[in-house]
Order: sequence, then C-alpha cells, then structure tokens
Amino acid sequence: MTFLRAVTLLALIWLAFDPSPAVSFAVYVLIGAQVIGWLWPRLARRYIVWQRHAPLVLAPDEVGEVTITISYQGRLPLPYLIVTEDVPPSLSAVTRKRWVLSLHPGQQYTLRYQVQGRQRGLYWLGPLRLVIGTVIDRNEVLIGEHQLTPLTIVPHIVPVPLLELPAGLPYSQERRRLSLFDDPVQKIGVRHYRFGDSPRLIDWKTSARLGELHVRELAPVIARMTVIALEFSETAYRGRFARDDRERAVIATASLATALINRQQAVGLCSDSCDPLTKAPIAPLLPRAEHDHLRTLLLLLGRIEPVPTGSVLTELSSLNLSWGSTLIAITSALDEAWLAGLTMLRRRGLYVAVILADPGPSDVLQARRYGIAAYRLDRAGAIVVDA
Repeated sequence: MTFLRAVTLLALIWLAFDPSPAVSFAVYVLIGAQVIGWLWPRLARRYIVWQRHAPLVLAPDEVGEVTITISYQGRLPLPYLIVTEDVPPSLSAVTRKRWVLSLHPGQQYTLRYQVQGRQRGLYWLGPLRLVIGTVIDRNEVLIGEHQLTPLTIVPHIVPVPLLELPAGLPYSQERRRLSLFDDPVQKIGVRHYRFGDSPRLIDWKTSARLGELHVRELAPVIARMTVIALEFSETAYRGRFARDDRERAVIATASLATALINRQQAVGLCSDSCDPLTKAPIAPLLPRAEHDHLRTLLLLLGRIEPVPTGSVLTELSSLNLSWGSTLIAITSALDEAWLAGLTMLRRRGLYVAVILADPGPSDVLQARRYGIAAYRLDRAGAIVVDA
C-alpha cells in the first residue's frame, strides 16, 4: 500500500467518526487525486508510439547502431517514462538497457545504443518495455512488446585457396581442354585450318590477311554450376569439439560460396539443418550467380541450426544436377555411406570433392583413391590443400 492510499484510508475512518465538511473535502481531494493518478497513465498510453530501427544483418565484429524513437502526442505531460530494452549477451556487454524520460505533449525522443556481432547466429532484440508513471501516486502502466526484432550475424569469410577441381577449374585461370562441346561466344584465339574443321569456324578476316585458312579456336563448354552440400546434423558431428567442427564447416561453406559467386559462378546449397526464423527445414537453394543470391545464402548460413538426425545424402539424390557440375560435400569425417554416395554421384557425371572438418587418419587418402578430391579444414575454418 502506498503512502497516499494509507492517508486516504485513515481519512475515511476519520470521516466515519467526524463527518465534518473539512474532513469530507479532504477525503474527496484524496480520492480524486488517486482517480486522476490512475487514469493519467492509462489515457497517456494510447498516445505513445515507438519504433525500433536496427540492422537486419551484421558481419562478424561489425558494430551496428540500434535506435528507438518514442513519440508522445497526448495533451497531458508524462512525469516519467521508464524504457527498458533487453539485448542478447552475444551482442552487448550490457544485457539490459534502461532509460528514464520525461515527455511533453508532442515531444519525440530518440534512444541509441550499439551492438556488435561476436558469434554467428540469429538473435532477437527485445522485448522493449515502457513503464508510465505519475507524480501523484505510483500508478505505473506497463507497455510490452509482442514482436521482437531479428538480427542475423553472418559467418566469417576466410580466403579460399586454388582447389584443383576438374569442373572447369572454377578456382583457377586454367581451362579444361577435354569437352564435348564448344562455346561459340568465347573466342580464345585462331589456328591453322585442319582437315575436318567446320567451315563455320573459318575466320575470314584473318585468313585474308595472312593468305591461309585460319579457324577460330573456341573455349570449351564447361558446367559452371556448383552445389555445396553441408552436413550439419548432430549425429554427423560427435565428440568434444562437435560444435566447433560445425562452425568451421559453416565458415568453409560461406567462404566457398563467396569466392565462387565473386567469380560469377552459379552456387547452390543443400543442407540437413533448420532455419530458426521460419522453424522449418532448409529447402535446397538452386544454383545462381547473383549477389542477391549470395546475400540470401549468407543470411541462411548465419541462422542455421543443426537437426538431431538426418543426412544430406538423401537430399542430394533428388537434385537434378546437369552433367559436368561440381558437387562439394562438407562433413565431419568420411564414412562408408559418404564414400558410396559420392562415388555414385561421380559415376553420374558429376565432379565431386569433399571437405572434412574432423577427418580420420586415412580419410583424405581413401577419398582420393576413389578419384574424389579431398581436403581438410584448419582451426579457423580455412581449407587446407595437402601436397
């Protein structure tokens, strides 16, 4: 019981024994003050409008600013307004921001604080709570928040070495000479005419200048489509460092996708994981080479969480990949199921590579024995090319 209510109760008891006009007036004043104090914040809450502006995505170690704009359009001033904002510990050292304001009619106030992305993941800003109070009595009204604001921290991007993958060698400047078709658009030079060359390939300007028949030499058609298969289930990563292995696998996936799309390569993603934002399994992303696609892919990699059980091999069998495409599988270690699945995909005309986060002593050599390019990850998630 507050002090004002205690005084009002004593005044009512006094009024019961002494119904004089002075005592009655004092009781009416005390009751009226409490009624006003009770109605004031409840009427004022209708005229309070707030809005949070926060970045939707941050890179690791990037600092972002969150602003909270509070507008008050009521006719009575607000003696005090307590604003409280909860922030995840991974974004700020101070997990609860608190401000005390006093607003006049028509006034707008902007609150600011900074967040910093330290670890990959999906975070929620809030809830924001507003407490309205008056000076007459402690009649506080709480305004809560129903919808929090999501903020995604994307994975680290590390340099990608030159991987000797035969599918057009998308990580180097070399060209693959063995091809069934040629690209009529990409001319790489001219050469002397040989018996059997198509007359359509004759370069008439060069032939007229040099006095001999020359033909255009075209770049071979290469499937520039790459699908990254990220194994992310809890059963695939075991041991004391399972969580670290999964994080290094995500870093490798994000780094590969960034390097390929920056080289105008079409990249797709397939993973046995879930998206906490939609609370649904992640559907395969079809290969594309636009930077908007890279942004979508990085946001997805920043949010993904492991599923208890599952295997990405079951989803790979349903993908309709064209002949000559590249498949890069990223998992913890190479077991019999993975080796059999990758071998079958290789027989379908795909160029297959595997990247291992926690390989066994002979996993890399065993994969290469079956014609599968194999690599391992270091502690930072970078791909190690063994000699």
